[in-house]
Amino acid sequence: MKDLVNKLITNTHIFLLLYGLWAGYTLYEEHTLALEEINNSGSGLDSEIVNIQKKFKEIQEFTRKSDEYKVRVEEVAKNIESVQRQLPSDTNDSQILSFFQTEINSLNLKDANIAPGKEEKSVYFISKEYTLKAKGTYLQFLIFLERIANSDRIYNIKTLRIKKNTENQKGRFQVVDAEGIIQAYRYNPEFKVDRGF
Repeated sequence: MKDLVNKLITNTHIFLLLYGLWAGYTLYEEHTLALEEINNSGSGLDSEIVNIQKKFKEIQEFTRKSDEYKVRVEEVAKNIESVQRQLPSDTNDSQILSFFQTEINSLNLKDANIAPGKEEKSVYFISKEYTLKAKGTYLQFLIFLERIANSDRIYNIKTLRIKKNTENQKGRFQVVDAEGIIQAYRYNPEFKVDRGF
């Protein structure tokens, strides 16, 4: 047995070498498996990176477009505010009626009656209606409408009905009866442009 122990002791370096080779092989196998797992997960990461890059480009495009839309919205809001400032702050009935009466008298319209009516509130402005009834020729009414269109204030002819006068005509021009509603505008002080950002 002494011989066997001596042989074992003399050959321990072989056992140690074999044990080291086995441990090295085991470490090599574990390292190879870890590399394969990393490589496999890397291919999944590549597709995730491509998806993330695509989403990033979409976000950049959205940001660019939203900046363009902000500029457009700001431009529209400024235009609305500009138009709103062009409207007067009030509808002075005496001034408006005086303007209409001056034009009616200068054109010699007969049986003219103009009266203020109701006020309507819109989002951007407030309109007030004036009812007109008069007799005259087509030409007189055409000139009257042209003068309203060229006035400093913004007016709108909401309705206009012209019908043949039933009375006997003595002149060479056809006299007609006209009824209409003319609107005068003022800005709505409660309206503020909401830019949304």
